[in-house]
Amino acid sequence: MSDYDAIVVGAGNAGSAAAITMASKGLSVLLVDRSDPPGTKNLSGGVLWGNDLAKILPKWQSEAPLERFIQDKKIGFLTEKSSIIIDFKTKIFEENKVGHTVLRSKFDPWLAKKAREAGATVIPGITVESLVKKDGKIIGVEESGDVVTSNVVVLAEGINPRLAIEAGLRPPLQDWEVSVGVKEIIKLSPQKIEDRFNLSSTSGLASEYIMGNLGELNAGAFFYTNKDSISLGIVAPMERLRENGVTHTYDIIEQFKEHPSIAPLIDGGTVAEYGAHMIPEGGLEMVPQLFGDGYMIVGDSAGFGFSNGLVLQGMNYAFLSGILAGEAAVEAKSRNDFSSSSLSTYKRKLDNSYVLKDLRTFKDIRKVTNNKSMYTTYPKMLESILLEMLWERGQPKKKVREILGSCAADLNVGKLKTATDFYYMYRRM
Repeated sequence: MSDYDAIVVGAGNAGSAAAITMASKGLSVLLVDRSDPPGTKNLSGGVLWGNDLAKILPKWQSEAPLERFIQDKKIGFLTEKSSIIIDFKTKIFEENKVGHTVLRSKFDPWLAKKAREAGATVIPGITVESLVKKDGKIIGVEESGDVVTSNVVVLAEGINPRLAIEAGLRPPLQDWEVSVGVKEIIKLSPQKIEDRFNLSSTSGLASEYIMGNLGELNAGAFFYTNKDSISLGIVAPMERLRENGVTHTYDIIEQFKEHPSIAPLIDGGTVAEYGAHMIPEGGLEMVPQLFGDGYMIVGDSAGFGFSNGLVLQGMNYAFLSGILAGEAAVEAKSRNDFSSSSLSTYKRKLDNSYVLKDLRTFKDIRKVTNNKSMYTTYPKMLESILLEMLWERGQPKKKVREILGSCAADLNVGKLKTATDFYYMYRRM
């Protein structure tokens, strides 16, 4: 007889969501995490969209340690001297407060506490050394020679799924599958944040940028307001950094902070935290076999992340995949069958969810995000077009088609190449 119905490895969003789902339905659950408290090693440069969290914790908005709800959303391009921003501020976000900035060092311990309250046994500070197999089936985990068994193991290890790789459940990560994210927390008083960004005491903003001032590194950046701090950082593809060989992530984040449109926003702030983390960006192609005899893979470990260069998402995918894995385990328990065939319900649930639907819809998005012109030519072209249209220099005005033609000529961009790129962006985005 197994020690537990389920063991969850990793108390991030996916792991804790799975543990809450299973424990609340009466399964005996062990949730382990290498951090003490959970979340110490996690970085978040994004927004928590709580639609899925509400399915297991209906009172999350009043109970969770949230920072600010997102009322103002910006996306844009940066060149060396300019920023081209779409600023979307809407009352609709205020009326439907489901997007919030969070600090994972506060949020993850709260979520693990909720797993404990649901009935799970939560043990932080445990680094699982290996998965235990018997007759080809995963039957538990091993740590310091101690084996703990279960009917199913839910792997929520995060983006570097060492256990799954060592057990042969998925191949090692490739450079093209991940980006490197570097984040800083910059302390600013709530009053300065609210005055500087025209916010209320509870509202906030989220911004993502394409960095068109870094050549062919294909880097993006993000900027989010918390209660008394700013979360900002950069995201750069691992393969581009490897190819480049001389540009380091700490140089990129400094260039972002020193950009003329960013520096005034953090003026007077002090850096309180700094960290780096890999981010899944391989899309559908990097998703492994998600289930097998005695195991399921969720969250970042499964490659569930989305980026199109202007939008970054992952936490909501983690919540939903953890919930669906938990539901599949509950159903397997009712059948007393934790075989691959029984746990395949997890994949069927994912197929019907927006997680895999998104990855399928945007399966070719890397052909856009890997297009070097998106980060070099087109931000400069936008800058040139806007300067020509908006900068009064005492010269005759040009029609739009003339401006486009002269900008393309100045940047040595062929009309066919530009038309082809924008056509494929339209198709894939």
